Amino acid sequence: MQKSLLSSLVLVLAATACKIEVDYTGTYYQCNPDGTCPPDYECRDMVCIPADPVPPACSTDVAAGSQHACAVRDGGTVWCWGRNDKGQLGDGTATDSDVPVQVEGMARAVAVGAGDAFSCALDEAGAVFCWGANETGQLGDGTTGDSRSPIQVTGVSSATQLTVGFDHACVLAGGGIQCWGSNNEGQLGDGSTSNRLTATTVNGVSGATSVVAGLAHTCAIDSGKVMWCWGENNDGELGTGDTMRRTTPAQVVDLLDVDRIAVGDDFSCGLIQGFPYCFGQNDLGQLGNPNAPATSTRPVMVLAPAAIVEIEAGRDHACGAGIHGDLYCWGYNDDGRIGDGTANGHGFPTLTKFRDTMAMALGGEHTCAVDSGGAVRCSGFNRRGQLGDGRRVTRGEVVPVSGLANAVLVVTGGTHSCAALADGSVWCWGANAFGQLGDGTYLQRSVPVQVLGIVRPKMLVAGNAHTCAQLEDDSIWCWGANDDGRIGDPSNQASSHAIGYSGLTARAIYAGDATSCAISTAGEARCWGNMYDLPGSEPGGLSGLKDIAVGSAHTCVINASNQVVCFGANGRGQLGDGSTDATTAQVQPAGTANALDVTARGESSCAVMMDGTIKCWGLNSGTLGIGGGYTQLTPASVTGFSGTAQLSHGGEASCARKNDGTVWCWGQNNFGQVGDNTYTQRETPVQLVGLSGAKQIASGRSHSCVVRSDGSVGCWGLDAQGQLGIGIRQILGPVGVRMSCE
Repeated sequence: MQKSLLSSLVLVLAATACKIEVDYTGTYYQCNPDGTCPPDYECRDMVCIPADPVPPACSTDVAAGSQHACAVRDGGTVWCWGRNDKGQLGDGTATDSDVPVQVEGMARAVAVGAGDAFSCALDEAGAVFCWGANETGQLGDGTTGDSRSPIQVTGVSSATQLTVGFDHACVLAGGGIQCWGSNNEGQLGDGSTSNRLTATTVNGVSGATSVVAGLAHTCAIDSGKVMWCWGENNDGELGTGDTMRRTTPAQVVDLLDVDRIAVGDDFSCGLIQGFPYCFGQNDLGQLGNPNAPATSTRPVMVLAPAAIVEIEAGRDHACGAGIHGDLYCWGYNDDGRIGDGTANGHGFPTLTKFRDTMAMALGGEHTCAVDSGGAVRCSGFNRRGQLGDGRRVTRGEVVPVSGLANAVLVVTGGTHSCAALADGSVWCWGANAFGQLGDGTYLQRSVPVQVLGIVRPKMLVAGNAHTCAQLEDDSIWCWGANDDGRIGDPSNQASSHAIGYSGLTARAIYAGDATSCAISTAGEARCWGNMYDLPGSEPGGLSGLKDIAVGSAHTCVINASNQVVCFGANGRGQLGDGSTDATTAQVQPAGTANALDVTARGESSCAVMMDGTIKCWGLNSGTLGIGGGYTQLTPASVTGFSGTAQLSHGGEASCARKNDGTVWCWGQNNFGQVGDNTYTQRETPVQLVGLSGAKQIASGRSHSCVVRSDGSVGCWGLDAQGQLGIGIRQILGPVGVRMSCE
């Protein structure tokens, strides 16, 4: 069986039940010609990747935080996985982990909770231990110092229930409620808005039987099955019929005989004899009733298709368990957190792929559940490894693309990538719903596939969902999305095969998000596709052009005098003339004479100058590299940057290659788009350590790729649709957590 270049994941299942060992070194394997793979692997895109194993059956409780999760194993130990920048995994480090790691010193736990960046566990003696972030006192030890291992909460004993909110926590003990941590909205219920570094008693609820903490509010049930809430109430999440904040408990209106409660970020729910009711924010369908208003200060009935016996809430979604353990979920789902196999949000409860559920936990971006056998499965986004399956769909560092060698060029679209090799072939990978990979199919590919009929391109460019090539005979061929004829086909139908664009002898080609352009041998520009109905957006009246760039609704060119000229929309200053007035006239951004290259993306523009510096203007969500400020109306120099050999203007992050072969990036970084092995936004350039000898770079919407001097290709950033080419992509259903159960 032939081996490819990508490092493998070798999964070994030991003979003893409930023991999984994972080795993340070695090589991936290509599938056999008949599509088969070795044991414990499955064939995807003709690459054998580890199959999702049946997760070990040894867990008794699970908790989901913003970007991490924890579980209690049947022996009383606690294991956590995901984000760990504040020590929230409790393993003594600050290193993220995409598989469970054991929390230090916890051996008798019976329950676990997870917040934004901290975690807590309740032991069998009723003591509580917390670890992670502590800036608001959420660890409850009387300090504000973070801890990477568990420390005991002061003043809590004989607790029988634990709940963890965003940055506060509460326990139930003897019918009373104690809380600690952040209290900016009165969520601790002690009548104040002062943070508490140790446990404080909630005033006004006696005989409590349950307590649940959310973002900045908390709710409880008393012995009479009355529901009480306190804290933030901007969206009516306290259910009091108004939006007044409460620093002590207030009774929820219209609900009696409440059996279970759930608390999300800005909404809350109560369960009464199998019928769930929710109140608060509903902009993403959190209330489970399409007929409910955008916000509701009073409970509305969730349109559940079956009787619900348990209910839980996450940041913007909620789930209810039916009598057989089937989960019905509703709310936000763009990242697959609902677990129904789609990325579609739901304004009413939808049956998911979670089955036989005994316990569940809903986090910021994901959902986890324990089945009756003790197995944990999770669904949702996996940027920090919070699904615990050993895979991620974001990479904060450069990772090699599978099976590519001797590359000479790489380009990136919105969610796809392509490379031209020295042998003249072109290979693409990633999203393919519009045929932008050019392989004759519309199948998403997480490893490269060869583009049909394109050989030895002189130039290769990619828009949001289409790709174009200029061949050695100067003919132009495009494939992919074809709205408004962006690939040159008047049918407006998408094509997974390259289509020739006739009637133009081009010197160079370019691609905008929904546009294709070429500069003729006479230096005149011609564009086709969506020009956004802007009068004069066709770059007519210009000759001797040296470069062209098209943003979301504006165009910039470099004229024969090496001056940047722009026209079109200007709401964010993307024309660089100091105003926000759209114009069909050709304006010259100040200080952009002697330009070598011009780029445009969305509502921003940049130019590489002859002296090696870069100037940018327009919308600045960190993507201009000039520091803070939301809008830049005139060109400003990228901070401290010179020696530019190439600039790649991305949707959320941009990168530049210097003459010395180093790569520097800046911009949004929540998916690792900057490539500096962090998830911290960078408003000014940072160097990608360990990456040298770069020959060419390309930045897409949320990912970038590089061709190194040895011809290898590496990519980083978001991989939800396989655009990094490493055989991994987002899975929209539950996956097994790889936890040892020895």
